[in-house]
Amino acid sequence: MSANKYKATCILGIVSCGFLASYPFSHTFFGGLLARGFGAAMIGGLADWFAVSALFRRPLGIPFRTAIIPRNREKIFQALIDMVEHEILIKENIKKNLDDYDLTATLLYFTNENSGKQDVKKMLYRFWQDFALQVNPEDLEVLIQDFVEDNMDNIKVLPYGIPIVQWFMDHEYDDKILDLIIEQCIIAAQNEKFVHLLANVFAAVTKKYEHGMNRRKLFNLLMDLSPKQLAKAAQHGLVSILLEMKSPQHPFRLDGKAKLKQFVVRLQNDADFGQRVESWLQQNIIYKFKLGEKISRSMVAVFHKVIRDNRLAVRGMDSLMAQLEIVLEDFTKNQEDRVKMDLYLKAVLGDWLDRNHDQIGRIVKESLNEFTNERLVNFIDSKMGNDLQMIRINGSFVGGLVGMILYILTYWL
Repeated sequence: MSANKYKATCILGIVSCGFLASYPFSHTFFGGLLARGFGAAMIGGLADWFAVSALFRRPLGIPFRTAIIPRNREKIFQALIDMVEHEILIKENIKKNLDDYDLTATLLYFTNENSGKQDVKKMLYRFWQDFALQVNPEDLEVLIQDFVEDNMDNIKVLPYGIPIVQWFMDHEYDDKILDLIIEQCIIAAQNEKFVHLLANVFAAVTKKYEHGMNRRKLFNLLMDLSPKQLAKAAQHGLVSILLEMKSPQHPFRLDGKAKLKQFVVRLQNDADFGQRVESWLQQNIIYKFKLGEKISRSMVAVFHKVIRDNRLAVRGMDSLMAQLEIVLEDFTKNQEDRVKMDLYLKAVLGDWLDRNHDQIGRIVKESLNEFTNERLVNFIDSKMGNDLQMIRINGSFVGGLVGMILYILTYWL
């Protein structure tokens, strides 16, 4: 029982007892004053008790104009739905509030917090566990292969490849990649197996060159050009050229970068040329090398390996989180990218809101429909019942006061 309900009940009991006690003396002035005051307070308290109780239940079992809230449940719900959908959560208000917030700052705050990072990591790992337990690797291979092969004609390399190549060139990653390739070529050229391979090639070429002709045999004999010596000389020359090409200003590198830039510009500006290159890539890369089959097999092989070794999955998640942290750090420092992302998120949310705003009413209605009459009454009573009991208290006090005033005014009439 709420505090005010207890007080109202006690006051009603007191004034009722006061009325019964003072009524026998109502023929006297003070007895009549008290009897009239207590009687009016009792009537006011009982009337307000009936009124408050009639909101929720049927006091004294009277069905007429009682249990107002349960009887008008649907009207109340519809009024709440209309208020939420058309007055509070209207599209314009939501979009205006979104514009006042920096969504990227909110996302970065969450992801940069230690708890946020751990939550993301746990979410990814939990998703991986559920995925690994429910997916059959063989079915996954068939699914991926069918998807790739069915969409081969729709796979376009250039729309994604050109921006990537352009970005690499703008950030001078083409030089870094070329340095890596040159370094690996130098390592391969300095290997003895490479010398042995060249020696075999030169031996075969020399044998074919001689081809039984005595003058050529005599020339090779006089020059003393053994296949191994030729291979050594070729190795030395190749390594020297590769070392020179490590210089960023080497003519071959500059010429190659210029031609690559021209090639990218032509791909961007010449639609026919781009279409021919796209067709060549599809025919010679995607179809010829059976890209769908290779992708599916590779993914399933990785899937098998990871699913057998839980530690590998954990290390993979750690590596993924480390890369995400690097990306987020760069993104945090780039104000221009943050503004673009913020505008993009708001545009996406705005479009989603335009398409789904009518669902707000449905969601509210579904939530309200979970309330039975009893639960609705208990809910409103728990939120407003204590204040409603003040009506009973005030009714007793006001009724008693008015009763005494009327008694005084009419006593001498």
